[in-house]
Amino acid sequence: MTHSSFERIGMSRDYQEKFLLEQIEEYDQLLREHAAAKGANRNLIKTIEKQKAARVERLKNLLAEEKKDDGLVFDELGVDQIFIDEAQYYKNLETPTKMERVAGIQTGGSERAFDIYMKARFLDQQHAGHGVTFATGTPISNTMVEMYTMQRFLDPEGLKSRGIEHFDAWAANFGEVIDTMEISPDGASLRPRSRFARFNNLPELQQMFRSFADVQTAEMLDLPRPRLEGGKPMVVACPMSDEQRAIQQELVARYERLRSQRVDPRVDNALAITTDGRKLALDARMLSSDAPDFAGSKVNALVDNVVAIWRRTEPTRGTQMVFCDMGVNSTSWGYSAYDEVVSKLVARGIPRQQIAAIGDADSDAKKQALFEKVRAGSVRVLLGSTAKMGTGTNVQKRLVALHHLDAPWKPAEVEQRDGRILRQGNENEEVAIYRYVTEGSFDAYMWQALETKARFISQIMTGENGLRRADDIGGQELSYAEVKAIASGNPAVLTLAEADAEIQRLTVLQKNHADEQFLARRNLRDLPSTIERLSGRLANLTADMETAKTHANDRITIGKRPVSGKDAMDLLAQALDSVPQHVRELRRFPLGIYRGLRFGMVLHPQFAPELYLEGAISRQYTLSREHHGPRAVFNALDRVAGSYGSECTRVRQDLGVSEGQLRDYQARLGAPFPHTSYLAELTSLRDRLKAGLSGGQPTEKEGESQPTVAGLAGQIKSLKAAHTIEATPERAGKRRASAEEPVTVRIRRQAGITPTADSEMESPPPAPRPEGADPSKPDPLSPHGRTNTAQAWSGRPEIISTKQAAVR
Repeated sequence: MTHSSFERIGMSRDYQEKFLLEQIEEYDQLLREHAAAKGANRNLIKTIEKQKAARVERLKNLLAEEKKDDGLVFDELGVDQIFIDEAQYYKNLETPTKMERVAGIQTGGSERAFDIYMKARFLDQQHAGHGVTFATGTPISNTMVEMYTMQRFLDPEGLKSRGIEHFDAWAANFGEVIDTMEISPDGASLRPRSRFARFNNLPELQQMFRSFADVQTAEMLDLPRPRLEGGKPMVVACPMSDEQRAIQQELVARYERLRSQRVDPRVDNALAITTDGRKLALDARMLSSDAPDFAGSKVNALVDNVVAIWRRTEPTRGTQMVFCDMGVNSTSWGYSAYDEVVSKLVARGIPRQQIAAIGDADSDAKKQALFEKVRAGSVRVLLGSTAKMGTGTNVQKRLVALHHLDAPWKPAEVEQRDGRILRQGNENEEVAIYRYVTEGSFDAYMWQALETKARFISQIMTGENGLRRADDIGGQELSYAEVKAIASGNPAVLTLAEADAEIQRLTVLQKNHADEQFLARRNLRDLPSTIERLSGRLANLTADMETAKTHANDRITIGKRPVSGKDAMDLLAQALDSVPQHVRELRRFPLGIYRGLRFGMVLHPQFAPELYLEGAISRQYTLSREHHGPRAVFNALDRVAGSYGSECTRVRQDLGVSEGQLRDYQARLGAPFPHTSYLAELTSLRDRLKAGLSGGQPTEKEGESQPTVAGLAGQIKSLKAAHTIEATPERAGKRRASAEEPVTVRIRRQAGITPTADSEMESPPPAPRPEGADPSKPDPLSPHGRTNTAQAWSGRPEIISTKQAAVR
């Protein structure tokens, strides 16, 4: 079912009214809390009151009657669980908060997100913990605040149990909010805007996220996807024209005025400069009507590459995709990057009917028809923006190349773009991804920033980030230092980014070292008692084994009467008949002596009975609840008495392992982090380089010369070259999975092969209960003491799986 069709299934009037009252109560609670606070801001109270009033009106009119199917309501359909693909579409969820206009949090959300939220809450009430499953490749697209929104959908009880169900409480625990000014949408006034400058308590935030998110990345799976040529996207570097350099210097001058003068943000601001810089990187004609067609531009490089690939893949009718978010519409002087690309491709020999732009398909039916043409190879070059061609575009069958003509804003958009070609169903063994970069331009730096952000998001999602604090990833405008460094073509900008990455890597290693030291201290405290316990168990088992050997030929004693053969069976049956079938509390019933060792029954109020055999140590064996007669007891006695040798071997091995671990931890305890001085020196150089790029002068000791930015960058490179560190160790037990191959592939491969029936397997007898276990506690290895897997998962919050890993 499509998203829009699902939205048309409304909730009943009764549930909407109930949900309305709950939502209004949230705003009432905010009003009460804020009114009781000292120095309460009256304007903010009015804002919350307006939000409450708007909420009431919106909830009453949210589901328009003409959009809903008469008589069909979601809460009466009997739905137990819903699986929602492309869940990133529902991030614009309205959130009650005392903070106004926090980036990533919607105080005026979308109808689509609210519709899903209402249905998710209903299903959570009906089936707590497993009513909704989200699948998305980009759960975090531009700010970590989105983790809160996802948890509202999937794990509201997790937020409530921690006392952070309201966003203000969540923000107080995990973020530092600062206030800035921005232009209002009408461009006529300024308004305050809050955003997260940085996030705190990242390990706890990651742990909370992983409690309801099942993250699967391409590295964890073995998906049948095409191989990427060169192992990574290929960068096509293009030189700047003289016109681009001149205009870029104007951008630097604009930023200089922002710093030195009080420029009205409605007239000029950092985001506007950054946007113009991105346009300039695409082509100078995006900003200047007088700029000529530069032969070395990105557009011309793209055309050359597309034509060459088009000719090379003519026999297989290979297709290509071109992504560009700018230049879709013509400027006031008539320039459009899209129109120029199409016209130049046609001029180079590609038939016009083999080129299409996604914007020409203005309906779902036209899109599907266009996609079918691409899959068939009749349309071989498809142009589009990330918004229109990033998701839901399944044309990968013949795709051989994907071209990024510009850099998007967010790492999630890069992932969505690349996901069009690196996916199952592509018939090519190897494909290529090209990124076109104008040297010394804004987009060159933006690609670098996108990679840094993407790596950080990946570390947050997979739990491999070792930092406690980090800046948020949501900023889009470049700083003055970044603009100036880019314009000057300063290679120190890249060196700074490399130093940041190296410091982050060293920080992870330092954290792992601290974890190892903590583990060593804890094990040095616990291992001596473990060794003592294992040594005692080994001695007791050895003694009981010798006792069993010595009395191997003795008759069995039932009660106080030695018997053998059929008499032993009959007498044991009588003794078992005297044992009650049910007990209200744990009770032990001695039965006799077997091979010099005492034996009897342990009855539990709720679990199956157990046989015990004890001498110096007690060993238990779980019997069947239905079959625990004399024959079952004798069989169990034979098994337990015959397993002393193997148990001694196992305990002896465990003892040797523990003794080896003790020696190892003693040797490692107190070892210093081997890269402490390297980390400190690199951090100092990085900070001084950052200060130098910002226009400040780093503080130096008296008598020493002031280093230049180039000198600091050289020192960082020399320092890195002199230190080779091991790779960041992967977490132990890192899960890897394999995707099931498509059913059509299996059918073709297995054509003509007759499947064999599964052979029946005899269930092994239940294992003996561990020695020394408390008979008052259920056996974790017994069928009745073991946690039921399905029950354990049913109480677990639902999952988010990345689109890269989801098996479609």
